[in-house]
Amino acid sequence: MKKYNVIWFDDKFETLNITYEKAFLNGINLIGFTNVMEGVHELKHNISDYDAAILDGNFYQSPEQSGDEMDDTAMFNVGLEIEKLSSKKKLPWFILSGEMNFTKEKNKFAQGFDKKVYNKLIVEDLDLLWNDLRKAADQQPETQIRHEFANVFEVCTEQYIGVSAQKPLLTILKSLKDPTLDFDDELYFTQIRIILEALFRCANRIGLLHDKCIQGGKVNLTESSLFLSGEQTKHIEVWCKKVHFPKLISESVKSILFITGAASHTVDPDIRNNINLDQHRATNNTPYLLYSLTFQLMDILVWFKRYADENNDIKANKSHWLPEQTFEGEWLEGNVINLNPIKGYAFFKPKYGVTNTLIPHPLVTQNKLSNDDSIIAIIETYNDNRTNETKTRVKEIKKT
Repeated sequence: MKKYNVIWFDDKFETLNITYEKAFLNGINLIGFTNVMEGVHELKHNISDYDAAILDGNFYQSPEQSGDEMDDTAMFNVGLEIEKLSSKKKLPWFILSGEMNFTKEKNKFAQGFDKKVYNKLIVEDLDLLWNDLRKAADQQPETQIRHEFANVFEVCTEQYIGVSAQKPLLTILKSLKDPTLDFDDELYFTQIRIILEALFRCANRIGLLHDKCIQGGKVNLTESSLFLSGEQTKHIEVWCKKVHFPKLISESVKSILFITGAASHTVDPDIRNNINLDQHRATNNTPYLLYSLTFQLMDILVWFKRYADENNDIKANKSHWLPEQTFEGEWLEGNVINLNPIKGYAFFKPKYGVTNTLIPHPLVTQNKLSNDDSIIAIIETYNDNRTNETKTRVKEIKKT
């Protein structure tokens, strides 16, 4: 069933459970407001989130009002505001009332807007309203996009990555369907990056992503990608025993982070210079790169929702975390790197979890090690007598 988000102005919306239920059965999610001030504020900031509006005949002008402090001018004022916002979005709106000055009499404001009044006390009128609302909403480009890519927008809720992710996705997809729209694609490379950040925050909430990947409220995108891919993190020295990202998803995430990093001022300048996104856009003068990244992102989002639903046990997810440690006493897989032929030492690059570790000269000689040899090793902690520092080194080696 198609889903519709509808803003609802009614002073008694919290008590009208039957209306809510009937709307829900027709695929309509009602978001209620009792007054003009709060509801119009919501529309001005988030009108693109809604497919239609329903207005009661009489409701309040402000949240301070109560009791009988209501009249039909509230409906008139909201109607005017919706018309003013038509440059952003032409939101279809309907009048649903049980008040006599709307149902038994002709209301001047309803007539002025040329609006039919649906009687909330008559079942047939409610059924007619749901049908008329869906037909009108289905003519809206945003609604059509939400329905066409419904599995993507299911992830754009507070349960997963947040409602705010809808806006950039809608804008990008609208421009794809209508090339005549005034659209600056440069602004949206960073937005794609922000949506991935929201995905990582959700992964952390359900225990898939280690807390150390989010420090001071800031998501370390590169480390998060590595952690969920089951790869060695670069700086935070944590690892996950379970590989969450399949190879294809992992590579898609890394690709998006690499390319969108060129549009971000928060990444290493060398990364931006290596890509030179501005030069590419100026040369090609097309939005196709943005569209390709968007569809990659959408594929990731659909995969993530399914995976998050199937792996929502926080305790079980965290049981796969390996905290910051040296893994002292454990056999670790890895390779020999950076062998120094003059001084005779080398380094052990573990497959997972810890930083590169010194292999002392005697072990290199004893095991006849060469660069790239596959080995398993045990790491130990020791006290350096020269510096009085605690350091780590490889204690024992076996070739594999």
